[in-house]
Amino acid sequence: MGKELKRMRYFDGLLLEAEDYKLDQEYQMRLQQLHNRYLHTWGIVAGLEVEPSVKYLQVTVKEGIAINQTVTANGESTSQYIYITDNHPDRAIDLSDYSSGEDLYIYVSYEEEFLDKDDLEKGKGKEIHISERGRIKIAKAKPPDQMANVILARVCMQWIDNKKYLGKDCIFDSESDGTPLRRYAGPAGSVLAIEKIIFKLSEDIAGMPSIKALDRGSAGIGLEVNAPKANFTGSVNVMGDLIVNGKLQNDDAKENELLVSNCFVQVNSKPSEGEWTRQDGGLEVYRGDSTDYPDARLVWSESEKHWKIGYGDNIWDIAYGPIWERLIKNDMADDLHRHSVLSYEGGNALESDNSGNLSVKGNLCLNDKNILLRASDNTAHGLGWFGSDKLFAGINVDGPVLYGLKGGILGTSDGGQKPVISWNSQGNVGIDTQSPTDDKLEVTGSVRILSQSNPLRFTSMWSGLPDNNKNCAEISNDTNYHKALIIAGNQSAGQTRKVAIWDRLDVNGFLYVNGNMQLSQVLTPSAGNGKNGIIFPSDPGGGSGDTAWLKYYARSGEACTLEIGISNDANDNIALMPSGNVGIGTLNPGDKLDVNGWMRVLSGSNPLRFTSSWSGFPDQAANQAEISNDTSNYKSLMIVGNRSSGTRKVSIWDKLDVNGNLLVNGDVQSICAIIPSVGKGDNNGITFPKDYYGGTGDAAWIKYYSDTSRGGGENMTLEIGISNDPGTGGYYGGGDRIRLYASGGVYVDGYFYYSSSRNLKENISNLQTKKAKEILEGMNPVSFNFKGDHEKTTLGFIAEEMPNAVAAKDQKAISPMEIIAVLTSVVKDQRKAITKLQQDLEQIAAQKN
Repeated sequence: MGKELKRMRYFDGLLLEAEDYKLDQEYQMRLQQLHNRYLHTWGIVAGLEVEPSVKYLQVTVKEGIAINQTVTANGESTSQYIYITDNHPDRAIDLSDYSSGEDLYIYVSYEEEFLDKDDLEKGKGKEIHISERGRIKIAKAKPPDQMANVILARVCMQWIDNKKYLGKDCIFDSESDGTPLRRYAGPAGSVLAIEKIIFKLSEDIAGMPSIKALDRGSAGIGLEVNAPKANFTGSVNVMGDLIVNGKLQNDDAKENELLVSNCFVQVNSKPSEGEWTRQDGGLEVYRGDSTDYPDARLVWSESEKHWKIGYGDNIWDIAYGPIWERLIKNDMADDLHRHSVLSYEGGNALESDNSGNLSVKGNLCLNDKNILLRASDNTAHGLGWFGSDKLFAGINVDGPVLYGLKGGILGTSDGGQKPVISWNSQGNVGIDTQSPTDDKLEVTGSVRILSQSNPLRFTSMWSGLPDNNKNCAEISNDTNYHKALIIAGNQSAGQTRKVAIWDRLDVNGFLYVNGNMQLSQVLTPSAGNGKNGIIFPSDPGGGSGDTAWLKYYARSGEACTLEIGISNDANDNIALMPSGNVGIGTLNPGDKLDVNGWMRVLSGSNPLRFTSSWSGFPDQAANQAEISNDTSNYKSLMIVGNRSSGTRKVSIWDKLDVNGNLLVNGDVQSICAIIPSVGKGDNNGITFPKDYYGGTGDAAWIKYYSDTSRGGGENMTLEIGISNDPGTGGYYGGGDRIRLYASGGVYVDGYFYYSSSRNLKENISNLQTKKAKEILEGMNPVSFNFKGDHEKTTLGFIAEEMPNAVAAKDQKAISPMEIIAVLTSVVKDQRKAITKLQQDLEQIAAQKN
């Protein structure tokens, strides 16, 4: 169990050091850790639930306590409390960088952290406190040591509406196969002495479930379980009487020893030892009249393969089915009492003949949704009733289903068997056809729908149905007379036959209109300079080469022309005959179209309102939007979307060009890449606001351009820059800087250069060797690890302890370039000294020779 316990012995005159106090701290900690290890199992004690945060793609760990189990360096197994408080810095976990569909495991582990560095006499530059708190971590795989790293939940984000989604239904306490992940701590040891256990689920313990010892006097000591409902997931062994005051039920049992539900009692007999075997079993009822035998017994005899019933030892066979038929031999009972007949007060209800045919004289009521009608030797065909507890093809039909292995037919037999409706295993349906193999629905003959209101008929030959009835229409694939697909409308409301197409109509061939063509909306011909636009019939006056057209095409780039043309004689003219302006809400329109007042379109579906001042129209209903030329309050052209998605939203589905500044008061979220302009100018790349804090000349930018200083062309440079305040001391002066922060380090794949050109420098002089040695002497290399990273030991320097020449002005960072310069100067001087020593040694050796 590890090393022996040892604590301090105090007495007058004893001199103590820090190690003595640490010994007492370790003694108390070991006692607590050993107490936790051997009196409690590891796992979650309370709280630590993982819930979705109100922030986008974040979860929060609720406060709570867990117990771990670890093995120390000397082989001692101990356990430690892991505290997560409501102000823990790691409680909120951002999952936005992770992918949807992958499992993420959130767990806690024990951590100690040195805090409160004291530079005064008390601390002498060291931390004087130790914080014991849990560390919340996340990983794509379960931690290998789950006793030291207690798992809280598994999170699997979903992909909904083209974006990641994180809700309560994405957080699980178990694996996808049902294996539990959250383990709860409990008491350890083989004996737990306690009179009453109360399971405290709220602040008020009244009414909480409990287990307590029960003194029944002369009846002995008992155990009382007080709970509205108790679930036992394993076996329950009752050596004495089992008294049930309520309902005894186990709906999920398969081959348990006892199954009691609302309708059935199932008893399976199993010996006390060995495998399950078939043997006698049944139901016995005691009423207290006899102590030797039960009053009544219902027993299954395994040897005789039938039921017996009776009192005490006197039990008799129960006759049923073929046994009953053999007993009565068809001559011991009249027709009303045979099994081939079921009767009621009015006569026979169900009969079977000698061939086994079953006749139902009345209605057949099937009240059980699990009933199936099918042949006893065939499970592939039948008529079934399916509901929520019995699905068909994964669907809650809640009604009858007629099905066959490969298909089925509904037909008639008048004048011979005829198929009316057929279907096959491909899901195709045929009407008056036996093999609907090509389409989901095949109909042999004409079809009429909406027969009771406005009939629409589908025929293979024009029948003239719309001509004989005002409210009828017809679609005919006529190959005899008209030789065309005919779509003939109805003649309603005193109109002639009419067909209306309310959405886009694409005609890949020639469109021939025998009558006038009237357009309720815009006519959009094709664009281009060829056979596009609107071309009128050639030679209307009998000439040669006469034609007229309207075309819209691009001359070059985006320079477009709307061309109205006529050919080819000098006396062919184009005449425009404007009759004046059009006004809505005004008698004196100032333009060809003048609307005086607000305008609303799409009033019957999703209204869009045009106003001259903001009216708040989108706030009045979720499906309304507004375009307002507001000059009063907002002084802007306002485009305000609808609230059908929950918040007001405007979407631009194509390219958006903004020639002026774009002001965004909220966050900018991009599903695809953000592509700024390329170039070195002031309006390229990403440029941050200038002089944001009131300075002069302050600016920051990210630019991508062809670097002319390196030859231009494909020699590109990504420049991340920040400008100096003027007059602060040259290239390296000023207080503006670029800072890279990465918790895992900064990696450079490729060459890394410092700008060191003579063009950037002035007052250049050689570094004196004496000065370099003084600086080097003041540099103290140390080993350390960054806070929060206890795995990697790093070599380096402490900036606050470095000479000013190699440290930043605020003594919080160091400059590698300055350190390299110092080392280079010292090494060169040492190299000279070594060379001099080598020359001296060579001279001494030469003199000896």
